[in-house]
Amino acid sequence: MPESPFVLASYKLLQMKYFERIDGLRFVAISLVLIEHFASTIGTKISAGYYGVDLFFVISGFLITSILFKSKEKSFGRAYKNFIGRRTLRIFPIYYATIIILWILNLEIVRDKFVWLITYSFNYAWVLYDIPSTPINHFWSLCVEEQFYLFWPFIVLSLRNYPKTLITLIFSIITFGYMQAIFNVIPEISKYNQVNILTRMSSLGIGAFGAVYSANYKLSEKFFRNTVVEIAILILLVVSLVFPFKFQYISLAFISLYLVLKATKYEFSIEFLNKFLTNKKIVYIGTISYGIYVFHLPIAYYFSLYLFDPLWTNIDFSNFGIFEKIRLHSWIIKFPLYTTLSILFASISFKYFEKPILKMKDKYFNNNDNQNP
Repeated sequence: MPESPFVLASYKLLQMKYFERIDGLRFVAISLVLIEHFASTIGTKISAGYYGVDLFFVISGFLITSILFKSKEKSFGRAYKNFIGRRTLRIFPIYYATIIILWILNLEIVRDKFVWLITYSFNYAWVLYDIPSTPINHFWSLCVEEQFYLFWPFIVLSLRNYPKTLITLIFSIITFGYMQAIFNVIPEISKYNQVNILTRMSSLGIGAFGAVYSANYKLSEKFFRNTVVEIAILILLVVSLVFPFKFQYISLAFISLYLVLKATKYEFSIEFLNKFLTNKKIVYIGTISYGIYVFHLPIAYYFSLYLFDPLWTNIDFSNFGIFEKIRLHSWIIKFPLYTTLSILFASISFKYFEKPILKMKDKYFNNNDNQNP
């Protein structure tokens, strides 16, 4: 049976080439998360953390769906095995290593919710038990991602020869997710809206929709190469970040999709954006952003507990004159310090721990996946 034009187009278009600008966007996403957590005075005023995570979700939805399309395995079982195997080697090592280290360090929340953590269901425990601020609260999004990795291949691999059906299903998933997030159509699960795979599938689904649509239909060159549209999208992004409104979540997700499509299929009309998103240092930080995300809060927690806070509280700020109020703004020091430490730890982890493991992807699960894994 010949492959459908949809699958053939996918193979031709998505040969898993590496997109520098996607890692540039990952830099933007992780930067917003760090601002939210280490410079909350700024972050909480611009929905930084929310958009950072949501941008990660849209990128994941797009790339994961593209990878599944690229699979040349006709057997569902073999295609699923390759996909899960490669995801496991990318995601599991530093996640479980971090959990084990924190368990050894006797972090109470890890010991108390160990089963939830190792089963990637902590996102529900966080809400169910009303867990306060801890060094692992950000793991909820990693749980959502892993749940997505487990079930999404069943849908994409099963329907890859039926693009219209797949697009319709994805659109339905997106619609339900936003209906639940905005209008609480199922009140019983409303308290889980921010961390639930059902609702966060809206953003993951928008990325997936972009992958399916762009592989099967021609995008509007006039729209995506229009400088005025690009400027308007960036202005809308700023407005959506600064001024909360009812459909803010939808606006931000579609902005992310536009950025992802521009990053993978076009160049930005504003030359500064191209240079910024392809800058070697920016791309590198985007490449190790997963490690930065996993490590950043535990690093900040222990560094604050044993070094920074004891030193900070012993400083006599009364001698600082007009700068005495800096005592209330330790984030001015913590933000660059903890960001640097997070990048350093992630860089070491990527070079000496993650990269050797990633080499096993092609050895045991070879499917030529080179696209921003």
